[in-house]
Amino acid sequence: MSLSFCILASGSNGNCSVIWTEKATVLIDCGCSAKYITENLAALGIFPRNLTAAVITHAHADHISASGIGFLLKNNIPIYLHEDIFEDAFRKYGKKVEEYISMPFYENFKIGDIAVESFEVYHRDKNVSRTFGFTFSHEMNARQYKIGYVTDTGMICGKIIRNLINSNILVLESNYNRIMLNSSFRPYDNKKWVASSWGHLANEDAASAIAKIKMLSTGRDSLKYVFLAHISSHHNTHELALQTVKETLLSKGILGIRLFTAKRKRRCPVVSIR
Repeated sequence: MSLSFCILASGSNGNCSVIWTEKATVLIDCGCSAKYITENLAALGIFPRNLTAAVITHAHADHISASGIGFLLKNNIPIYLHEDIFEDAFRKYGKKVEEYISMPFYENFKIGDIAVESFEVYHRDKNVSRTFGFTFSHEMNARQYKIGYVTDTGMICGKIIRNLINSNILVLESNYNRIMLNSSFRPYDNKKWVASSWGHLANEDAASAIAKIKMLSTGRDSLKYVFLAHISSHHNTHELALQTVKETLLSKGILGIRLFTAKRKRRCPVVSIR
């Protein structure tokens, strides 16, 4: 028995991850091309016929692309998304999305032997009305193991922290370095949105959240693996994101977390809990 996880891609060019157990294989977001998704799943020994379902965080094109939609529909993969995300996607892609299964707001559900819980996070603009984070839990040997997943949020509140407590694997956005964002070539309005409570998460805020989640967790092996996700290529670096988190954790005496940065067009290492 095992719970396995891999980020296939993370960033503004496309986001896609996969979780699998003996009885279920779940895709999280489909913001990459069908070719990229197919090839990277195949490298893990996963084929479209093996996919039980897909879950969508929100309707930005880097999380649900036209090609990704085509991949899901071609292979008859059920897709779970909130009704507001459905409406956002429908405005963009039209009738292509009508076959999707809508996920009720805040309702918990199961995909095979994976229990899924959704919670709203802080990421909106004129094209996206709601964004969700998720936890994915799987029972092995009478113990619950959990993956926490938040890739786009402008801020972290107590409710998000509570949902992510006791995650064994955590995926959390660490999008920008404040100095690099302020001095970047991006238009002022875009920079203002990125730094707002409805935009993206700064390195320092990600680091603080990880420390809080770890300190509040009581489970054995909590936050064993942490992936820093959605790292900007324009106003951040992987080195800065890692350094900020490492320094924060060290300052609080937190040890034993294996930190990774998620790449834009390269698979992360597979992590498995057995």
